[in-house]
Amino acid sequence: MATNPQFPQQRGPQRVPDVHPKLQVPPRKQFPWPVVALIAAAAILAAIFFYMPTTPHKRPAPNAAQVPIQPTGSQIQLSELKIQPAPTGGAVYLIGRVTNTGGTDITGVQVEASFRGANGQNLETVARPIEDMQSPTKAQDLTKNPIKPNERRPFRISFDRVPAGWNHALPAISIANVTGTKP
Repeated sequence: MATNPQFPQQRGPQRVPDVHPKLQVPPRKQFPWPVVALIAAAAILAAIFFYMPTTPHKRPAPNAAQVPIQPTGSQIQLSELKIQPAPTGGAVYLIGRVTNTGGTDITGVQVEASFRGANGQNLETVARPIEDMQSPTKAQDLTKNPIKPNERRPFRISFDRVPAGWNHALPAISIANVTGTKP
């Protein structure tokens, strides 16, 4: 029955430990799995930190001797400015000659042209790049053929549209940005 279990009787002599009955024998230790798991987790964490990307190293800012001389609008001179109507549409060209008076090659010049009305009021200011004139009909970007120091060459500025009410006089031109490289 389940309420009164019977245990089988042991046969043969019972084995008695060889130690003194009052001395306790320490139980046999099992393998230290928790310690192994902690060591493995620490190794994985160390590997993640080792192979994780780092931030770039901060480099010192260049001192004055390392900064190349930057071109300015004062080393660009525009002369012989004329207005020329474009062959198509209502566009106009501003043509002339540009001179590089600085010591660096000029790879780009951005100008601002202010178109005036009949009463002299400013109708619109437009920013446009200067284009190098290869021939009377062909223009290219200055990055393809930079202006060397002390060089003078023809240029063109194209305006796709001009503001209504423009007095057809030469717009006021100011140099907004100049880019260049070392000669």
